[in-house]
Amino acid sequence: MTLRLTKKRIYLDYASLTPVDPRVIREVRTFSASEYANPSSLYKEGVNAKEALQDGRKRVADFLHAHPDEIVFTSGGTEANGLALEGAGRTAHRNGIQKPHLIISAIEHSSVIEVANMMEKYGVEVTRLPVDASGTISLDELRRSIKPSTFLVSIMTVNNEIGTVLPIREIAKIIRHAREHITKTQYPLFHTDAAQAALHSELEVAKLGVDLLTLDSSKVYGPRGMGALFVKRNTPIEPIMYGGGQEKGLRSGTENLPGIMGFAKALEIAGKEREGESVRIGKLRAEFIKQLKEVNAKITINGKDHGGHGINNTDGDAHISPHILNISIPHIDNELFVLRLDAKGIACSTKSSCLRDQDESYVLSAIGADSKTSLRFSFGRWTKKGDISKTVKAISIILKSYV
Repeated sequence: MTLRLTKKRIYLDYASLTPVDPRVIREVRTFSASEYANPSSLYKEGVNAKEALQDGRKRVADFLHAHPDEIVFTSGGTEANGLALEGAGRTAHRNGIQKPHLIISAIEHSSVIEVANMMEKYGVEVTRLPVDASGTISLDELRRSIKPSTFLVSIMTVNNEIGTVLPIREIAKIIRHAREHITKTQYPLFHTDAAQAALHSELEVAKLGVDLLTLDSSKVYGPRGMGALFVKRNTPIEPIMYGGGQEKGLRSGTENLPGIMGFAKALEIAGKEREGESVRIGKLRAEFIKQLKEVNAKITINGKDHGGHGINNTDGDAHISPHILNISIPHIDNELFVLRLDAKGIACSTKSSCLRDQDESYVLSAIGADSKTSLRFSFGRWTKKGDISKTVKAISIILKSYV
């Protein structure tokens, strides 16, 4: 298996976008050529396409240990997050909650934060939980924030800028307790944006205790423009777009069959290779930190690192996903620094690419880090040890110009 990245370039921005795996490309090409009919059609080609769609849905469901009818395909993680929040909010209002209350964290992806901001303008009450220096919420504060009108708690699994892994199972326990003793209904629902978690954390929805979960194909070496929302059976949620009623009426529009099959293939590969890749990339991250400290001992890591990864922690402590490293280098101009690294053939970022029009990262501001001196490096399937050494050497050379 090979992938042609730009010659002599080092790509360290996998958290922004993963290259499409060649095995996935082959899958997409196969279904682009063979299954060209609309899955809703009654004739033979349409029936064949529908069977392929059902197979792809089952494969994605298997990745989450879910039922196939709990998978709703979307155009990506952004749409899946919007459907989770707005779709649940519409149903809550219809079910008699006069002023629905939504809880999110201060470091959610912009596709959650902006939907929450929009809903607030239309009368939804929004609580934005602060985070500590590690990027995790206070479980006690979450408990205090839940009230009878709380219809949804949306907390991401892995933060896309600093890599913090949130204690999803502990949050789920708090929500179950609230259902029994505060609301005495199936509210609040629990949604997690797991777009950054799928490669390095086991996402078994029953164990996580979530009602809604977002996946994004472009974060798992799959095709662009594909995502999915896991919707647990009997979860009250309404569509936010209307049309032909595909995806159980929750997401109208002709299904992107080649994209779905490529997405399913990408998740299958991720599931099979997760353990080995997580260990390998974790070692690369540790080596990067070691070499950086040798260059400049004042370089700091943004987000508390307990040396672990995954979502199996149950003590409420933050762990760090192995594929993301966010650092601050004193006195640098991070945008200029990224451009100078780019000139040396190295691609990294200053913040989430979804914050293109914002000068500073709200995630780093939330944890008390210096957004103007921060760099995010993220590692992936084609990152090698030599890339780490070359990158640190380039950083060292650039830093000498600051002396």
